[in-house]
Amino acid sequence: MNILYLMDDFLIDNNSSIVQKIKGKAFKWEEDGHFVYYLSLKTMAIYDFDENILFQGEGCSISFGKIGKLINLLYSFYQSSNLLKKIEIDLVYMRYIKYAPFFGALLSRYKVCMEINGDDKLEARLRSNLVYYYICLTENLVLKNVDAFIPVSYELEEKYKRFDRSSLVIGNGINVSNYHVIELNNKVPELVFVSSPNQPWQGFDKILKMAKYFHNWNFNIIGIDGDSKGNVKYFGYMSNKDATEIIQKCDVGIGTLSSYVNGLDEASPLKTRHYLACGLPVIYAYKDTDLDDNLDFTLRLENKIDNINFKIIERFVQRVFGDNCLRYRARKEAEDTLNSNLKESQRLNFFNKIINS
Repeated sequence: MNILYLMDDFLIDNNSSIVQKIKGKAFKWEEDGHFVYYLSLKTMAIYDFDENILFQGEGCSISFGKIGKLINLLYSFYQSSNLLKKIEIDLVYMRYIKYAPFFGALLSRYKVCMEINGDDKLEARLRSNLVYYYICLTENLVLKNVDAFIPVSYELEEKYKRFDRSSLVIGNGINVSNYHVIELNNKVPELVFVSSPNQPWQGFDKILKMAKYFHNWNFNIIGIDGDSKGNVKYFGYMSNKDATEIIQKCDVGIGTLSSYVNGLDEASPLKTRHYLACGLPVIYAYKDTDLDDNLDFTLRLENKIDNINFKIIERFVQRVFGDNCLRYRARKEAEDTLNSNLKESQRLNFFNKIINS
């Protein structure tokens, strides 16, 4: 089948976790004999799987404040709609993209499957009331042209059941073969937290509380800039390769700690998959879509504001610290449960059902 990945980000020279996740999916689809195109609304270009530009739309750059941005956005959707007439597509795959004129017409021509990674309205409300109300008003204009959903959690599937579409829950996965376990002999526990700035549901403030209390442990922060001081070391934004080198040398990975901020209790974050693929025991505060709560290399805290129970965390870290056998068990769980090859096979089977429905 011919699959178009519709994205509102840059494709080339973009090391963001979202774009790397997109490319990872496309690699598996191509490996299974399907043909993948990318359409970037940022560059108004259609790319082949090797990221060569096949068709380039005409640019529009009007510098006139917010009105200019709106005109540029409208023009990009118009150009993209024309570009797609140049290729044959069986299915469009996308994340949620905010509505604009011409967007509905673009989607209405094809079978469309949308991946649901979060509650876009709630996340928008945390940043901007204007964007929140815009999504509330226009959400149906986008979703009426979507044929099926692939939520990354059962909780999100419930939120979208009102749209009465076919759906299949597939938690986030990772290409486990790209990572390996390093046996450690650290003198003190090394903990790692991967995050991004301005995302309060990640719980970065709680990491700092933990670092202050456990002053004999080292905390490595990837993705956020800061002044390294005492037992807290900041690495800022890093490529996946460089981040992996840090993660592999750590004893425990810390996942999302404040999901209640965006109104969710279930998740399947990429960072915990990354930790487990490298053999790290993990601490998190949500129900993981794929993981059993009782695994001996996981600690699930309560999803609430005062969930940092220092005694429970201390017992867990002391138990897993220096246990290299446990690291291999964590890695095995990633291979058996989180491997993206298994998840992409499920996704492709679902695509076939959508196309043939």
